[in-house]
Amino acid sequence: MKTIPIAVASSVLVGVAFAPSTALLSQNATRHASIDPHVLVAQALTAMHIGAGSTGTLRLVGIQHEYMLGNAERAEGPWRAFYARFSELRDEGSPRMRRTEQPLAPDRSSPRERVFILTDSVLAMRTGSTETGLSRGTYEDWIDRVEFSPDWALALAKSAPDLHWVRMGERYGVQYDVVSFAWRNGSMSLELSRETHLPIAVEIKRAYPDNFRWGPFGDITMRASYLDWQMQTWGGWWPMQQQVSWNGQPLRDVTYGSATFDNAPAVADSFAVSDSARAQFRASSRLNFSTFRLGMRGEPTELRPGIVRVPDFWAMTLVKQPDGVVIFESHISEQYLHDIIGEVHRRWPGAPIKALVMTSDPWAHMGGFREAVALGIPIYVNPRSIPFLTALAKSPHLMRPDSLQRSHRAPKFVAVSGKTVVGSGPNKFELYPVGGPYAERMIMAYFPDYKLLYGADLVAVNRGVPKGAPTFDETEAADLRAAVAREKLVVDSVFSVQNDPHPFAWSDFVRR
Repeated sequence: MKTIPIAVASSVLVGVAFAPSTALLSQNATRHASIDPHVLVAQALTAMHIGAGSTGTLRLVGIQHEYMLGNAERAEGPWRAFYARFSELRDEGSPRMRRTEQPLAPDRSSPRERVFILTDSVLAMRTGSTETGLSRGTYEDWIDRVEFSPDWALALAKSAPDLHWVRMGERYGVQYDVVSFAWRNGSMSLELSRETHLPIAVEIKRAYPDNFRWGPFGDITMRASYLDWQMQTWGGWWPMQQQVSWNGQPLRDVTYGSATFDNAPAVADSFAVSDSARAQFRASSRLNFSTFRLGMRGEPTELRPGIVRVPDFWAMTLVKQPDGVVIFESHISEQYLHDIIGEVHRRWPGAPIKALVMTSDPWAHMGGFREAVALGIPIYVNPRSIPFLTALAKSPHLMRPDSLQRSHRAPKFVAVSGKTVVGSGPNKFELYPVGGPYAERMIMAYFPDYKLLYGADLVAVNRGVPKGAPTFDETEAADLRAAVAREKLVVDSVFSVQNDPHPFAWSDFVRR
């Protein structure tokens, strides 16, 4: 079996577009009626000599690196990468998978092995003797991994009543046919080589309303390119490399070391999930971001007169001023933003929403952004975030149209490039860019009458340390401390996006 050095195998060719030849384009119209997509899929299944839907198990061993899209210093990336070795057991009779994963740490430590089990619409994870039911949003990601693998994609295409031929194309000199069908809440397309009949790529287009990082982007295109096809012991072919992209951005590169197929079914308990993990999965699914409502994880509390903290996955803050209310952050979803606005009207009837402050731009905090734009709310933000937020406001939401998709309203940004005073009275506050290696796009809010600081997403308590005065993540704290010193602010206490019940004393935050 041939091997390829990992340094070479993981390289990616980007920024190059390949267009079909003129001859191929001219053939599309004349040959469309004569191409049977079912024949193309049957040829591909014959070439692979393995097809999901039949009895048997597929075992895969490999390594991968995965990019944590939406979690970086900048909302456009580049992204942090995570590395792992894995072994997978897949059931070709149903979309079930057991994946044993060993994270690879750069300091050569040995993180705990994790076992993921995907079965009958449930996803669980085992670490040691503990089994936990995961979320519906995570399940959607894992079902993608199984069903747009080449064996399952072909089996789904074979049984799809609406399977149809789309077009011909050419890439790298290889001619292929595209077939497509409806799948889940979107569609799946396969590019099938005319020469080998094997899948060159599988592409899915769908929405992810329960994924807190992906949901705000609406229509998502996930593409898996399959390469390094090698003959396997079962007499068919399997791609030993897989490159997955998300709306054109790299998401995951996988290299398989071995792929074996056994006609015998898997051991009965290979995909077993405990009743407690199933209950956790059900409970977590009720807290999906598309259905999460205010108060599910705590009631609002007043930190100071007219300054209300709303806890949930992350905290949002309401600030009552003489001419209206300012909302800090836009987490979770459009519905959750309306819940927040409802809380404003309950506390202060008739008070208008005068502004939204977004102190950072990681994808996890974008759920209500588009709804705020659709409502015409002015948005205070670091100017470095404006290009990303402008693109997010323009992202297509055709599969699940939201208010902004229907209204096409333009954002009303207020750039915070220096000290910016908002409002009057005791709840007046000042916005400042934070800056620094970690917080280059963040802004902080200072309430001078209370000597109270809102520290964006930069106050992270170190959990699991001995009781006593809290300690904080130094990488995040360093930029906030530096910004406070630079602006010569006198601070008594600090709170943030994180869901801590009370502000911390500034003396504890600066103590090391």
